Amino acid sequence: MATPTPSPSPSDPEGLPPGYRTYHAPEGFSVALPEGWGRLDTSRTPGPAYRVTFGAGGDPRTLAVTYSERVGTDAVAVWRDTVEPGLRRSGGYRRIGGIRAVTYQGREAADMEWYAVAGGEGVRTFGRGFLLGGGRGFSLRWTTPAAGWEEPGGREALGVLLRTFRPGPG
Repeated sequence: MATPTPSPSPSDPEGLPPGYRTYHAPEGFSVALPEGWGRLDTSRTPGPAYRVTFGAGGDPRTLAVTYSERVGTDAVAVWRDTVEPGLRRSGGYRRIGGIRAVTYQGREAADMEWYAVAGGEGVRTFGRGFLLGGGRGFSLRWTTPAAGWEEPGGREALGVLLRTFRPGPG
């Protein structure tokens, strides 16, 4: 007799691991966040562009979702020529490895990881930027204390965030 294929329960229509829920942003994107997480900050700049930072009290990890309509046509170049110079000026910045061209949700993307100092503490960030076309793109930045980077809960959360992020119409 064949083993039935598990399917999401009605209370978990998206097949999320326990402890996650899908957040639908008014800007149009969605992402599964750990329970108890919400918006910490929203900033907007002309362009139009915005950054929404998510987290929870007592949890030092954050996710920043950035959208812009002026990112260009090369995902690696965005990290190298636009983002990295600003990180260098912020102090305590050190890139980990190279900027890697990848495909994300069928789109051109690039990954970059780095160490930095935030609030006097060492942090490590994984960034994935991807292009939507027409100069539009998103970046997802997952930041944790550097000492806690390898914690299983953090690795799982990063995987869930990347798997569940859905861009809005922009």
